[in-house]
Amino acid sequence: MDSGEWSDGVLAIKIRDCAESQTPDRKWIIFDGPVDAVWVENMNTVLDDNKKLCLNSGQIIKLKPTMTIMFEVEDLSQASPATVSRCGMVLMEPKQLGHTPLITSYCNTLEKMLGKTADTVRMYMHYLSDVCVEYTNKIGRFPVPTDPNFLVNSMINMFECYVKDWRSEELSVKIPKEAEEICTHAVLFAHIWSIGVALDEIARPKFDVFFQDILLNEDVN
Repeated sequence: MDSGEWSDGVLAIKIRDCAESQTPDRKWIIFDGPVDAVWVENMNTVLDDNKKLCLNSGQIIKLKPTMTIMFEVEDLSQASPATVSRCGMVLMEPKQLGHTPLITSYCNTLEKMLGKTADTVRMYMHYLSDVCVEYTNKIGRFPVPTDPNFLVNSMINMFECYVKDWRSEELSVKIPKEAEEICTHAVLFAHIWSIGVALDEIARPKFDVFFQDILLNEDVN
């Protein structure tokens, strides 16, 4: 401060060390503090296609392909759209995303293969997942802490076991005439053995009655 001579900070030192490293290992520079609109704008040249850190001393440090910069922040309230757009991905909390996009995205992959049957699968998956997740959250006790998105993803993986053989591009593979019936039963089976099975022994009988009421089209509280 007395001489006015430039001295590198933590970021400059770390990035220089990673840039000068000769090892092929991937290097991660992770920011886990709040995003400040002032200093993050100085990172624009690092985050865009130039991938260069420009220091006040005039030195320019070029990032290597093995280097990755990641921001782990609580929110982006102080970040400008330019900063957000330069980042490759914005992750959201599972509770903000919900399980609906998981089902929608998966069912879109079934349309070419199953045609109109994919709409039936989509309808059943959305309805059953919504009511089953809400019910298990209400009465459920999970021996292993889990998340609704994980349960729905398990359901999708289980359903995929029944249709994966139909995805082959070989001409010898044909979709059976009873495909809609198979898929309907597979959806029901997948919900029982993914969402229902995650409950403890006390809650499982209640889920059994609940699911039978759905199949019988009776009112469920």
